[in-house]
Amino acid sequence: MIFNYWYAIFESKKLRHKPVHIKRMGEELVLWRDAKGKAICMIDRCPHRGAALSLGKVKNDCIECPYHGFQYDIKGQCRLMPCIGKNALIPPGFRVKKFPTREAQEFIWIWWGEERLSLPDLPWFEELPNDLAHTAESSQVWDIHYSRIMENNFDIHHLPFVHRSVTPGVGTLLDPYKVEVNGDFIRTWGQLRQDNGKSAEESPGWFFRIIVIFPQLTLLELAPKVRLVVVVTPIDRDYSWVAIRYYQDYVKLPVIGWFVSWLILMVEFKIFQEKQDLPILRSLKPKNAKKSTNKLVYPDTGSAHYLKRHEQLMYQNTHKNIEP
Repeated sequence: MIFNYWYAIFESKKLRHKPVHIKRMGEELVLWRDAKGKAICMIDRCPHRGAALSLGKVKNDCIECPYHGFQYDIKGQCRLMPCIGKNALIPPGFRVKKFPTREAQEFIWIWWGEERLSLPDLPWFEELPNDLAHTAESSQVWDIHYSRIMENNFDIHHLPFVHRSVTPGVGTLLDPYKVEVNGDFIRTWGQLRQDNGKSAEESPGWFFRIIVIFPQLTLLELAPKVRLVVVVTPIDRDYSWVAIRYYQDYVKLPVIGWFVSWLILMVEFKIFQEKQDLPILRSLKPKNAKKSTNKLVYPDTGSAHYLKRHEQLMYQNTHKNIEP
């Protein structure tokens, strides 16, 4: 995993009053809300005897271990050890590791990196509206390495083959195709059109635009007024948490707009992903994407830039990652 970045790790609406256990970045984590409703993320392990804090409850603005009732505040510091009394002096080092946590865009984010006095802003797409009334989202756990999913997000020229049953008539020729790289942003756009010997002006095709914000966010504009945001977060070496949010601007009636988005999102997951993309992604060797193991061609330029930057940051942060 890449160090020193914000990662969206969970949907805000799914964290309510009870602690929730998740696994991200190879770590067992617990999410809970304090008395003000603020999301807190910690390692899901009581330092006393190793019990999962997620099996406990929130009490006195602390998370309480289910094993012996030790309580930890929003900073991870132990505030109560019932076995030695409420007035006992607790060593300051008796604490749970806590991650900087924020909420935005209906996601819970954690800073996965070194401690800093100030942290960068959360990444997001300025092209998207703030109003989520006509959007729908869902998430799944995939048995795919995160780098393969991110690489696939760039790969628009697999559509007429893997998704031919739901994209009839989409051409195979990727022309024109443009790529722009600016730090953590990679933008690609172009057309898939018929390979009929005519120019793009004479024979235009299906326009697309893809924007990736390193290391986990993708915005796909696949039709007028239709956009998908894909969030890919590592769980461990073999699994990834994938959240997809569908934006559409052509049905804006209350409730109905959301329902249309939800229906299309289910088609995305059940047909595009589960039946079409995932069998292919599971077959890829090696499991994690590396530029050196592929023979890429020009229409893979976006993927190539992603893999190059990914490998550079992996090299820089080798001592911080769970991967070799």
